[in-house]
This record gives sequence, C-alpha cells and structure tokens, in this order.
Amino acid sequence: MNTISPTMPAAAVGTPSSTSAWLGIATMLAAIGAALLVAPGPNQDRAATAAAASSWLQQIETGADHIETDELLHELLTGSPGLLLVDVRPADEFAAWHLPGAVNLGVPELCGAAGAALFATSPRLVVLYSNGPAHPGQAWVELQRQGRTNVKVLAGGLDEFRDHVLCPPSLRATAAPSAAAGASSAWQLQRAFLLGAEVAPAASGWATDPDALTQPTMVSTAWLATHSGEVIALDTRSRAEFAALHLPGAHSLPPSELRQRAGDRDLLLRPDAELAATFGALGIGADTPVVIYADDRLHDATLVAVAMLRLGHQRLAILDGGIRRWAAERRPLLANTTPPIAVPYAPRPGAEPFAISTDELAAAVAAKATTVLDVRPTQQFTGAVSTEARPGHIPGAINRPLANDLTAVATGRSLRPRAEVAAAYAEFPLDAQLSVSCRTGHSASQTWFVLRHLLGYQNVRWYNGSWTEWSARPELPAATGAR
Repeated sequence: MNTISPTMPAAAVGTPSSTSAWLGIATMLAAIGAALLVAPGPNQDRAATAAAASSWLQQIETGADHIETDELLHELLTGSPGLLLVDVRPADEFAAWHLPGAVNLGVPELCGAAGAALFATSPRLVVLYSNGPAHPGQAWVELQRQGRTNVKVLAGGLDEFRDHVLCPPSLRATAAPSAAAGASSAWQLQRAFLLGAEVAPAASGWATDPDALTQPTMVSTAWLATHSGEVIALDTRSRAEFAALHLPGAHSLPPSELRQRAGDRDLLLRPDAELAATFGALGIGADTPVVIYADDRLHDATLVAVAMLRLGHQRLAILDGGIRRWAAERRPLLANTTPPIAVPYAPRPGAEPFAISTDELAAAVAAKATTVLDVRPTQQFTGAVSTEARPGHIPGAINRPLANDLTAVATGRSLRPRAEVAAAYAEFPLDAQLSVSCRTGHSASQTWFVLRHLLGYQNVRWYNGSWTEWSARPELPAATGAR
C-alpha cells in the first residue's frame, strides 16, 4: 500500500459542500449523453423513457444522486453495514491506493454481469467513485436505467476525498484554533483508518488476551473487539480528542482528573473516596472489567490503571497499540457518546501497598534497601535541565529514561517487544527491591506497570511524589551528574 501525502495548499482544499454543484452538472451531462445513447426506437415507450429521465434529473436536483465526503467518511468509520464501494478507475490506480473495502470494476463491467453479481449481495448503499465524478456519473445513469435505486456517486471523487480527509488540519483554511486538538487527533485516526498499518504502531506482543480479566494485564485490539460488550473502555486522551473520535461505548477519563492540582502541574492522586466517586460516575463498580487506552502516551493509560489499583481494582487491562492501532485495523470509531449510568464504587480493603511515600523512600535509600529507577530524560536526571526546587536526582538512583522502553514510529511511540524490554531489566532479579520515580509520578506509572504486571517483578514500588516532592524537601539529599 502506498501512502498518500496531500500537497494541495489550504486554499485549494475542497469541502464537501463546494462540489455539489459541480457534481450535479457532471451527472446531468452524463444523463443527457446516456439518454441519447439509449434513445427509444419507434416501437419503444417514449413516455416511459421521458419519465425515467425526469426521475434522474429530480434526483440530481435534490442531491440524491451523490454522497458527500464527510457522509461517506462517517459510513466508513462507524462500520455501517451494507455499504459497498466500487472503484471504477484502472486496475493500476486501484492497486496503488483505494478506499478500504472497495472493489475494482470498470464502468462496462459494473453495468454488466459482474455488476449484477455484486448487486445480488443486496447492499444497502453502493457508492461509485473515481478520481473525479464523471465516469461514476455515467455508470450511475445506466444503473438507474437498470432499476438500481441504491446507488450514489462520491461528490468530487477520490481526489477531493483525499484532500479533505488526509490533508493536515493546519493546512485547511477552515481549521479553527479552538478545535485544534480534536481536529488533529481526528485526522491522525482517519489517516490510520484509511492508510492502515504503515501509519500506526505495530502491536507490541505484550497482550495476554485471557478468557476473562482477573488481574492487571495488556490485551489486544482483537480481544477488546470480541469482549466489547463485557467491559468498560476508558479513553485517557483529552476531552476534545475524545469528542472528535473514540471507541464505541468508551467513556472519557483524562488522567489529570484523577490528580490534585498544585500550581502549574498535576501532582498526587486524589484521595481514595474521590477516586471511587469518579469511577462510580462512569458506571464502574469494584468488579467491573475495564480496558484503558491512550494514543501514543501509554503513561496516561497506566496512570489511570494505578489509580484503580490503589483502590484494589484488579480486573483491568491496557490496550496494546491504543486507539491508533484500533483505527489502523479499521475497527469502528464514533463521535457520538452515550452517557454512563452511575453505580456505587466501594474500594476493596487490603489493596497491594505498591505506592511509596517520600519518608518511606528516604528511609529505604538511607538503608540501601531499595534501588531507585529514575525514568526522567537524562538532562533532567543529571541536573543540566531543571524546573523543580532543586536540580538533580535521588542519590544512588539509576537513570532509565521512559523512552528507552519505547520504540518510535511515524505516528508516535509504542512499547518495544517484550524480549527487548525484559533483557534491559535482566540485571535485576524478579524479587529485587525497586522504586520507580520520575518528575511527578506520571511517567513512573508506566515503568512500574510494565515491571510489576507485565514482567512479573514482585517488589517494585511507585513513587507518586517523585522528584518534585523530593526536591522540595531541603533536608533530603540530592545528587547531580550521571550517578
């Protein structure tokens, strides 16, 4: 599959409404030409022919002959049943790139036996397209003559569809700054949906796909698609990104809503009672299986997981590849939302005490009873760059930047294969006493989740306060440099 990169300037990017008149003219011309070709002989029913032509012209006049770009995009993204796309371009153009699920038939074949076989499948809607609307318009007229009433032509053709859908929002004259986040996210997902795996992270191979969720793990998109009616999906992207497109049935929960705000940043998780109320309002009970997903910010999903685990919630999983992989596999995406039905949430007593406080960590460091893994970027760890009360790191800590466990792809980052990550931590035995820190605990949640619930480390703790809290305590030691 060849990636299509739109290059038209913003002023040239068409919108669906701008093509209606052009399509109407093109189709009308096609209708006139077709009418001349099938002009009735002296023994034919001229009245019937005139009535058919009048019906065609009425459909053209009312727009019933075509489908706009946004309408077709909605049909594709939502997985509407009974949609059949017919690409009437030459085979080499079709092979280079085509709309998902389309079949390739030239106009003569479409209007002949091959087309009749397709229509025998009883599609709800057949959409014809080429680079422009002229050839599909000609086919539309002949198919109307054959009595095919479920056929429409793509307004503006594939060229306009590509330029409207795949052109970055920043290059569109209509892009509104206030909607930038949602528009950018929607574009990335639409692009992944239309272009497939080459613009989305590959599945990392971490998914365990159990019969049922009983303990924290990672699951594949295929597993979630199969179990979607049994679990609640939580979308950890921003509210604007969620509103643009999300998984069917998902609820929005940005991790910032689970944390206490302090100045210009989010710090500690909210008290247990507030977390429980938040989850309950989303229809989540203590025994509800939950799948949490992000885009390329896996640590957003793991922070939500950490908040649930602090309440003793074990029936949860992270979605491998996130929403971008889901889109690249052409699974349904929706913009509309269904309000959740609130339920009581009662935290389970005796949850695993995986969090470690500043005082507990200070005592463990002094006694050399733990190894601190600091997952901040190296410049922050060494103190070369600092936005905290003091530069540097906890003395004796080992710098293992979060990015080391991720692999960069064209559209973001995803976890490296399990074998690579396991090898990177092989210096630590599975029963090693480890404490994971970052700046505010956000990035550390990812490394902690990977170690504890994906690689099986038994004695790893998560430091929520991290360097922001440690550096603000002047009585605690700080180190700069590589170690």
